[in-house]
Amino acid sequence: MLTYETLAEKFGQVLLVRNYAPRTILMEQLYLKKLFRYLREAGLEDITKVRKETLRDYQEHLAEQENGRGSPLCVATQNNVLKAVKKFFQFLQEEDFLLGDPARSLVYAKTPRRLPRSILTVAEVRKILQAPDTTTLLGYRDRAILELLYSTGIRKEEMGSLLVADVDYLEGFVRVNHGKGGKDRVVPLGKIACRYLENYIKAVRPQLVQDTGNGFLFVSARGKRFSHNLLGELVSKYARRVKLNKNVTPHTFRHTCATLMLKNRANIRHIQELLGHSSLESTQVYTAVTVADLKAVHKRCHPREKETN
Repeated sequence: MLTYETLAEKFGQVLLVRNYAPRTILMEQLYLKKLFRYLREAGLEDITKVRKETLRDYQEHLAEQENGRGSPLCVATQNNVLKAVKKFFQFLQEEDFLLGDPARSLVYAKTPRRLPRSILTVAEVRKILQAPDTTTLLGYRDRAILELLYSTGIRKEEMGSLLVADVDYLEGFVRVNHGKGGKDRVVPLGKIACRYLENYIKAVRPQLVQDTGNGFLFVSARGKRFSHNLLGELVSKYARRVKLNKNVTPHTFRHTCATLMLKNRANIRHIQELLGHSSLESTQVYTAVTVADLKAVHKRCHPREKETN
């Protein structure tokens, strides 16, 4: 009898061959560990003994769980765990470890629609953008980071993975490689963000980077890769400096970018493409738009494009 861990390892190898992102594989494995712990506590050590009723009970168990802050697990997290479980049991059936798939009938919980928190106004964003001291190397780097966040709405993990080669400040585009779900996309870069990035790449970054083989766009004070964890600290620091009474994170810039563009009558499908969402739950429609169209909408609708500094 193969152990849960052995089966999970085989599952991870298949995901790797299928070109899943390393972070996705890691999260799937962590979610499966939760399941294995539950099964063992229920006295089940043999995967062939797991029934659909077992997994339905596990779904109820998830709904009763609490996170590290003592609050119930959000529905999105519960569903993410179940997605990993369903994918795992599908794999077990496909590879003949199981005759049937006990997870097939699992139904995801309905995700409540929530408005993003801490949306910034144009004036508040401007305060944060102008907070770094651009007469210093690190201050100028920080301004370039903030301008890029606001202009593109990219995720902090995507920001940390950007290479110098991904930025085209002449044409006004940035390539996001291996975004959420392992998808690549090209998004518009506003004219002000282009100016700061060009100056940063030409004049600031060379004075910070130490290893010429380091191709990452943003580097730390020691010349190393600027981690996405540090990005959260950077954004919070400048929000505190301008005394904003809001919880400001890199994701706040993402929500703010999308919200303000929508207020300026950008098409929801263009916002979808900009942010790299795979689908629009509200309309159940995914419509691909060309990068040229997206650039035109960005220039017309992004509030930063109407400013000069």
